[in-house]
Amino acid sequence: MSKLLHGLCASGISGNMMIGALLNYGVPFDYFKKSLAPLNLSGFSLIHEQREKLGVAGTYFDVKLKGKGHTHTHSHDGVHFHTHTHEHTHDGNHFHSHAHGERRNYPDIKALIEEAPLSDWVKEKALAAFLNLGMAEAKVHNTTLEEVHFHEVGAIDCIIDIVGTMICLEYLGVTGIVFSPLHLGQGKVKCEHGLMDIPTPATANLLEGVPTYVTPVQGELVTPTGATLVKTLNANGFQPGAAAPTKEEIQMALLSVMDKAEKAPKKGVGLGSMDLPIPNVFTLFEA
Repeated sequence: MSKLLHGLCASGISGNMMIGALLNYGVPFDYFKKSLAPLNLSGFSLIHEQREKLGVAGTYFDVKLKGKGHTHTHSHDGVHFHTHTHEHTHDGNHFHSHAHGERRNYPDIKALIEEAPLSDWVKEKALAAFLNLGMAEAKVHNTTLEEVHFHEVGAIDCIIDIVGTMICLEYLGVTGIVFSPLHLGQGKVKCEHGLMDIPTPATANLLEGVPTYVTPVQGELVTPTGATLVKTLNANGFQPGAAAPTKEEIQMALLSVMDKAEKAPKKGVGLGSMDLPIPNVFTLFEA
């Protein structure tokens, strides 16, 4: 395994968009489902559909949770110390409302992954991702890694997003992704601890050293899970504390990646759930 792919994040990135792009790229859905079985997760169904966003065709992937008298279609994988029930409004600002659900701490998730009969590479990368996310949350909340309780992170959907991403990459023989500058979005996100600016503190922490940009587009385009995947998988060599590129440099880099994606001989497009003035998609491609 030594292959790299490129990722176009002109509409951000989330866990479900990453999975959608990998499935659209060529990972068989049946293989994906069977490969998740060793996790022994239950109480959910997977959504796998071919759709369009403003004329851009791709794969929409999502996790539908069942339990405690409710179902949850996980429409955007915000991970802000919250739980299962989501409500989304898009009237100007982007708000998430979250309520009850299970909570798991970092050692719980670490044990779940370590004990599952997965390949060493999938385990290593999935554990690295949850470690990155846990450390970011611990820093934001001034606590230890062991004391971090992942509400949404501990939920089935986020485990599937992170472990499933590594399963798909291993299937394709891909060891890393070269990401374009990330479109962050803007507005507010309502979390268990109150109303937070986009990006949330944990997302901002995960993206230290990563070129990002903002436009008038409202909404949480880069979710904490998406940011975690960028930090864990990037082959860009992002370094926290490095000098930030200028707006002109970011624009030129983005346009270059968009041009390469357009001409790419093979690509995978993952659709998000938001309806935006731009196509809510994440694209993986061979350069």
